[in-house]
Amino acid sequence: VTSSTYAICLAFTGFAWLLSATAVEENTQQRFVQQTRRITSAITNRLGVYEAVLHAGLGLFEASEHVSRQEFRDFIGALRLDKRYPGIQAVGFAKVLSADQIPEHEAQVRSEGFPDYAMHPAGERDIYSAITYIEPFDWRNQRAFGYDMLSNQARRLAMERARDTGQAQICGRITLVQETHEEVQPGFLMYT
Repeated sequence: VTSSTYAICLAFTGFAWLLSATAVEENTQQRFVQQTRRITSAITNRLGVYEAVLHAGLGLFEASEHVSRQEFRDFIGALRLDKRYPGIQAVGFAKVLSADQIPEHEAQVRSEGFPDYAMHPAGERDIYSAITYIEPFDWRNQRAFGYDMLSNQARRLAMERARDTGQAQICGRITLVQETHEEVQPGFLMYT
């Protein structure tokens, strides 16, 4: 084998390797883009379903002069969140209150069978919100019962955007009030 033949074979091998490496990289890139699109689409679809659940709840409140605690419980129960909507920990209703409305609000909720009910966290603010209904009403979600979401900046900003735009809004990554000190998971809230 002459040195020129050897050089030609080496050049051909190098060229073949370059083509092969480029094809593998392009194929990998295409698979990555396709997988990213599938994941993005799945997340977008799931969030759309969650938004539909909230709009259904909004419809319940708009169709009634007063939604009772039992009506809200029955409505959320009929949705079967655990079976049909994995990922939703709770659906709630928060009442917006001024400082002078808090004593009457707390007295009303206490009269419904919750003698220890109190809004939290304590503190003076211009306006308050109280999670008045939350379902399912399990031990974890009871931790959020009475919570003033306007006391937290991320929640407040999302609530204000939802109010101002009429569109569902998501707050940034937060730790839910329902979390315990063990195996804390990040979460987010969607508002209508």
